[in-house]
Amino acid sequence: MTFCDVAMLYNCTGGGIRTFYDAKIEWFARQCRHQYFLVVPGPRQRVQQLASSVTLVESRGISLGRGHESYRLFVNFRHVVSALKGCRPTIVEAGDPWVSGPLALAIRRSKYAPRIVSSFFHSDPVRTYLERCLQGLVPVGLTQGAIRQAAQAFFRLQAAYDLTVVASRSLVDRLKQAGVTRVACAPFGVDAEIFDAAERRSGVNAARRFLYLGRLDRDKQVDLLLAILPELLDDPGVSITVAGTGALRPAFERLTHPRFRYLGYVRERRAIASLYEQHDVLLAPGAFETFGLAALEAAAAGLVIVGPDQGGTGALLNELSSPFTFKSGDAAAFLAAARRALATDWNSASRASRSLAAGYGTWTDAIGRLIEAYEQRLESV
Repeated sequence: MTFCDVAMLYNCTGGGIRTFYDAKIEWFARQCRHQYFLVVPGPRQRVQQLASSVTLVESRGISLGRGHESYRLFVNFRHVVSALKGCRPTIVEAGDPWVSGPLALAIRRSKYAPRIVSSFFHSDPVRTYLERCLQGLVPVGLTQGAIRQAAQAFFRLQAAYDLTVVASRSLVDRLKQAGVTRVACAPFGVDAEIFDAAERRSGVNAARRFLYLGRLDRDKQVDLLLAILPELLDDPGVSITVAGTGALRPAFERLTHPRFRYLGYVRERRAIASLYEQHDVLLAPGAFETFGLAALEAAAAGLVIVGPDQGGTGALLNELSSPFTFKSGDAAAFLAAARRALATDWNSASRASRSLAAGYGTWTDAIGRLIEAYEQRLESV
């Protein structure tokens, strides 16, 4: 088959989503049965042949933030549609519901229509953005009704795809309850090198080394992390590392403490694996994660994970029956859960984390599962 991704959220400082597409590139590059096209916004239009079976198509886009590394928005829609038609795809997978999705649905009405137009539900815009936005704009008495109507309109559009793919099993029921019935679950995996990080660990430390790794934006709820950092650092046995970039980066850059360090964006896989290897506890405050890739990576490296009781991270922690969950959005509960992690039997908790991650496997396993799901779907259409 010829597989085409339209990925507006792919950029050089992306987190889990970039990891997902990079894993796809590597998977398709190692085989010769299928062709893979990845269409992304960039500073200019160009085509790169990354492997005999992998083509990267950049269409000019405008930056959505400051700097050349921010997310970009497609602006030359004609070029994107032309690229989609040109590769004659069997499957088109849209990576976001706002721009890539409508573009993918548009070619289904042409003579170049693929056999499947799907949407990978990388983020839940209803809970992450829509509800929070309307709560700030709509009078209190009308808020719930406005949210319900907007959500219904969104899910009606989502139901238009031949298939919606999710990474977390918790999203399957949510989508089906909202009327999106053609859903497939394809959980993510972990780089093999991160599994190896657990083997390189030198043993339990008297101190506890906390890590946050991810985007520093409000939708990741890193404001909760900022709120609890001073109190966590009051414990002389605690050190904290924050790695990532985003709108709240200046707040972390301003923090000064002998047991706190801010690393900025970490790109290389070996460096990321090394970070997991050097830490004991992952702080994962975000309740809007649709999967919780950082939590799974940390589990593979044998870390204890402190996370909310909702979202993809919450679902992973529920599989662990973890005592380190906290009420979503509650900074005091977040701090209490982090302190429980300080007092835990670390060896036992670490083994439980690694066992959970082993069930998900590597990215090679994960992309293989995804392609197999599409092949099965093709047999039924």
